Amino acid sequence: MHTSAPLNGPPPWLRHGGALGGIAALGLLAHGMLTSLEGEQGQVALLAVMWTIALTGLNLVQGLGGYPSLAHAAFYGGGAYLSAILLEEGLSMTVAALLAVTGTMLAGLVVALVFSRTRGQYFAIGTLFFTAVITLVLTNATDWTGGPNGRPVDLGYTLDDTITLMALSLSVALALYYVLARSRLGARLRAIREDEDLAQHLGVPTARVKLLAFVLSAGFGAWAGVLFAQYNGVIAPSQFSFTQSFLMFVAIGLAGAGRLLAPVVGSAVVLTLTQLLDLGPGVSQIVLGVLFVAVTLVAPEGILGGLAALWHRLRPAVLTGGARKEAATP
Repeated sequence: MHTSAPLNGPPPWLRHGGALGGIAALGLLAHGMLTSLEGEQGQVALLAVMWTIALTGLNLVQGLGGYPSLAHAAFYGGGAYLSAILLEEGLSMTVAALLAVTGTMLAGLVVALVFSRTRGQYFAIGTLFFTAVITLVLTNATDWTGGPNGRPVDLGYTLDDTITLMALSLSVALALYYVLARSRLGARLRAIREDEDLAQHLGVPTARVKLLAFVLSAGFGAWAGVLFAQYNGVIAPSQFSFTQSFLMFVAIGLAGAGRLLAPVVGSAVVLTLTQLLDLGPGVSQIVLGVLFVAVTLVAPEGILGGLAALWHRLRPAVLTGGARKEAATP
């Protein structure tokens, strides 16, 4: 029996193919930026790619699930430090990376088991406490972490291989999010975000779903940390502090939580204001705060949500104008 595509939209293969093609193009763009930019711009490009990978995981918990997590920089740092320590112990880079991601996800599992039954600000406070503990460990366990001054990282991959892995990981991370957002897990997370009590009443295992999303989120952050350590060659606690967690939280909310490109846009905006523009000590944070409040008031669904709403308002006029122009053509 032949079934035709819906008349009110493109066929599924075209819709998904276009999205995945765009994701692949972003990976190529990331590779070009990492290989062509140098100095401060190169450092910002590195952070933008790493943050995009890490924030894609945060977008599962904060974006789809509606739970503000302030633990993501801790997972980011966990992947970086664990891989560096294991590599120094003589393990191959691949094994060290896999163990680092697995270990960080297990830490995420413990945190999720403790806080998955909490809600709202209590969940945020719990994840904040976890980040504070990790920061203290990274600062004081000097034999392993090098203390406040950080530690060098043995290189397990060549620079070219690391850059290729970073660009590929960006595309894979966004593609995985695209699939997960359309899966049963994504639907359940959206149900929790809209009304957790109703979702639980309808049979959604809310604690288990939040736990799974949190563990997956930790894996994204850890892998980004592994790649960051390899490319940067040195890591320090200040790179994975509460401030970084808060900026990651702001990046997702500012761009439009739950949207596929939120990690890309959020990373670009936050890192441009805090790293690239020389606005003076503390000024960039003030500008970022003002921007966050302004976007929240004008477009509660973030920059991407505001642009989408504007397009929906302008689209009928654009299409009508195009139809009139076509009708007037002899």
